[in-house]
Amino acid sequence: MRIEYTSLALSGDGWEKKIRNAQEACSEHGFEFGVQIHNSDGEENLDKLYKTGISLSFHAPTLSDWQINLAAEDASHSLQALEHTAGLMRKYAVKQAVFHGFNMTDNPIPSFGRGRGYQDSFEKIKRPDLCISPSSSICSNFFDSPEYIMRSRRVAERLASIRESYPGLQFLIENDFPCYGAGSIFAEHLLPMGNPICLDTSHLWASSHIFDRDFRLEYEAFIESGMVKMVHLHASKFTSAVPKENWSDGHLPLHTENSMNLKNIARLCSKYEVPVIVLEIADVSRKDIDFIADALHE
Repeated sequence: MRIEYTSLALSGDGWEKKIRNAQEACSEHGFEFGVQIHNSDGEENLDKLYKTGISLSFHAPTLSDWQINLAAEDASHSLQALEHTAGLMRKYAVKQAVFHGFNMTDNPIPSFGRGRGYQDSFEKIKRPDLCISPSSSICSNFFDSPEYIMRSRRVAERLASIRESYPGLQFLIENDFPCYGAGSIFAEHLLPMGNPICLDTSHLWASSHIFDRDFRLEYEAFIESGMVKMVHLHASKFTSAVPKENWSDGHLPLHTENSMNLKNIARLCSKYEVPVIVLEIADVSRKDIDFIADALHE
């Protein structure tokens, strides 16, 4: 199993020491160590980390002006972003990239990061008719609608084309945080597409609460399928005490107080041989690596 840090945790002072500590922890516990270049990160950080010789993966789109949305009628911006990412993967010896690829819109979505905020990018494609309230960006249940079914088929067809077009590279589709018309939510949405998957724990935690599902059953459906090739593991502080329209993402250290039972998820990843766990945590430390190791030995 390889444990990766997000590159966002390695952009400031002390990044070299943080890498050394992570490498020592991974060596002690029998893990490999790598870094995932985040889609909001810049070229300077990418170059810096590449020169360390550490194994890299990408969170696509990488250094692109556009987000990837394979559900749009015209996906030219998305396919250009993927092609650009594939070129960078070859340049930096990267074999695996993950991306979000399904929003209920035909409008191009500008990339966030490098000077643009997440909401600045996605507020432009917000559809109040697909939200739980006009003031919220959280998704309502539109998954049985003819439009959703049509767009889902479109995404599946384009994913198949991507697999054909890039045989030496692996593009994983990630389950979305349930906002701004995101369409890749549960295993029942992603598994039929036949594409390798990245499972994000806090996204699924939020989706399970918002759509009144059992979180454990939902992550088991993903991991036990054998199609999960990467997990974004991080904690969320949110509980049922928070109104659904006020929920946000996680990205907190694994030892943060939470109700997610992250150790069980780590054990399930080991049992079903998920090869990569990405600690998508800005203030990550070796404590998070130790947390995974402890889970596997309990």
